Amino acid sequence: MRDLHALLNSLINIDLESLVAILSSESEAAQRVVNSARQRTASQRARRNEAIHHAARIDRILSFFQHGEVAPEMSERDVMLCKSLEARLHGRGHS
Repeated sequence: MRDLHALLNSLINIDLESLVAILSSESEAAQRVVNSARQRTASQRARRNEAIHHAARIDRILSFFQHGEVAPEMSERDVMLCKSLEARLHGRGHS
Protein backbone atom coordinates (compact mmCIF):
# COMPACT_ATOMS: atom_id res chain seq x y z
CA MET A 1 0.00 0.00 0.00
CA ARG A 2 1.30 3.40 -0.95
CA ASP A 3 1.65 6.28 1.50
CA LEU A 4 -1.48 8.22 0.62
CA HIS A 5 -0.33 11.47 2.24
CA ALA A 6 2.93 11.48 0.28
CA LEU A 7 1.15 10.55 -2.94
CA LEU A 8 -1.40 13.35 -2.69
CA ASN A 9 1.17 15.94 -1.67
CA SER A 10 3.36 14.99 -4.63
CA LEU A 11 0.66 15.75 -7.19
CA ILE A 12 1.41 18.85 -9.24
CA ASN A 13 -0.77 20.46 -11.91
CA ILE A 14 -3.69 18.12 -11.38
CA ASP A 15 -7.35 18.86 -11.86
CA LEU A 16 -10.24 17.61 -9.78
CA GLU A 17 -11.29 14.99 -12.32
CA SER A 18 -7.79 13.49 -12.39
CA LEU A 19 -7.55 13.58 -8.60
CA VAL A 20 -10.85 11.70 -8.27
CA ALA A 21 -9.65 9.16 -10.86
CA ILE A 22 -6.41 8.58 -8.93
CA LEU A 23 -8.26 8.21 -5.63
CA SER A 24 -10.79 5.84 -7.21
CA SER A 25 -7.96 3.70 -8.53
CA GLU A 26 -6.27 3.67 -5.11
CA SER A 27 -9.58 2.73 -3.49
CA GLU A 28 -10.07 -0.19 -5.89
CA ALA A 29 -6.51 -1.40 -5.28
CA ALA A 30 -6.96 -1.20 -1.51
CA GLN A 31 -10.23 -3.11 -1.73
CA ARG A 32 -8.53 -5.84 -3.78
CA VAL A 33 -5.92 -6.19 -1.02
CA VAL A 34 -8.68 -6.49 1.58
CA ASN A 35 -10.54 -9.09 -0.45
CA SER A 36 -7.45 -11.18 -1.15
CA ALA A 37 -5.93 -11.08 2.33
CA ARG A 38 -5.87 -14.31 4.24
CA GLN A 39 -6.71 -14.44 7.92
CA ARG A 40 -5.14 -17.63 9.17
CA THR A 41 -2.44 -16.12 11.35
CA ALA A 42 -2.36 -13.09 13.64
CA SER A 43 -0.01 -11.23 11.29
CA GLN A 44 -2.29 -11.93 8.32
CA ARG A 45 -5.28 -10.64 10.28
CA ALA A 46 -3.29 -7.54 11.25
CA ARG A 47 -2.32 -6.85 7.62
CA ARG A 48 -5.93 -7.30 6.53
CA ASN A 49 -7.15 -4.92 9.25
CA GLU A 50 -4.54 -2.39 8.15
CA ALA A 51 -5.78 -2.75 4.56
CA ILE A 52 -9.38 -2.25 5.70
CA HIS A 53 -8.45 0.97 7.50
CA HIS A 54 -6.41 2.17 4.52
CA ALA A 55 -9.30 1.52 2.13
CA ALA A 56 -11.73 3.35 4.43
CA ARG A 57 -9.35 6.32 4.66
CA ILE A 58 -9.09 6.53 0.87
CA ASP A 59 -12.87 6.35 0.56
CA ARG A 60 -13.33 9.21 3.05
CA ILE A 61 -10.84 11.38 1.15
CA LEU A 62 -12.44 10.45 -2.17
CA SER A 63 -15.86 11.35 -0.76
CA PHE A 64 -14.53 14.75 0.29
CA PHE A 65 -13.53 15.56 -3.27
CA GLN A 66 -16.69 14.10 -4.79
CA HIS A 67 -19.19 15.63 -2.36
CA GLY A 68 -17.28 18.45 -0.65
CA GLU A 69 -18.07 17.23 2.85
CA VAL A 70 -15.83 16.22 5.73
CA ALA A 71 -16.75 12.79 7.07
CA PRO A 72 -17.09 12.67 10.87
CA GLU A 73 -14.49 9.88 11.00
CA MET A 74 -11.80 11.86 9.15
CA SER A 75 -8.65 12.55 11.09
CA GLU A 76 -7.54 16.15 11.51
CA ARG A 77 -4.48 15.33 9.38
CA ASP A 78 -6.67 14.11 6.51
CA VAL A 79 -8.97 17.13 6.79
CA MET A 80 -5.96 19.43 6.55
CA LEU A 81 -4.60 17.43 3.60
CA CYS A 82 -7.93 17.61 1.75
CA LYS A 83 -8.35 21.32 2.37
CA SER A 84 -4.79 21.98 1.24
CA LEU A 85 -5.35 20.07 -1.99
CA GLU A 86 -8.69 21.79 -2.47
CA ALA A 87 -7.05 25.21 -2.07
CA ARG A 88 -4.40 24.27 -4.65
CA LEU A 89 -7.11 23.18 -7.08
CA HIS A 90 -9.09 26.37 -6.60
CA GLY A 91 -5.93 28.45 -6.74
CA ARG A 92 -5.32 27.22 -10.26
CA GLY A 93 -8.88 27.97 -11.33
CA HIS A 94 -10.10 24.34 -11.21
CA SER A 95 -13.32 23.43 -9.47
